[in-house]
Amino acid sequence: VQLNRAKQATKSAILMNLESRMVASEDIGKQILTYGGRKPVEHFLKAVDEVTAKDIASAAEKLLSSPLTMASYGDVIYVPSYDAVSSRFHSK
Repeated sequence: VQLNRAKQATKSAILMNLESRMVASEDIGKQILTYGGRKPVEHFLKAVDEVTAKDIASAAEKLLSSPLTMASYGDVIYVPSYDAVSSRFHSK
């Protein structure tokens, strides 16, 4: 249910963003640089539809298994150490 809701929200965001000429122009430029041409919006909507729960779990597993990146700015005296934060993401 949540995955389908997220898919619908993503597709809605894609379609609503492309209603803006500025966003559509930027999208055209990015696609030309990335793909060498422009793909129809249906291509991306289909790609969203094809995402499975297994795809999400696989991506999350890959992200959580890689070393974390941590950055702090300002008064960092109360920021926990990298090891303390990192240990929360790895099973013991």
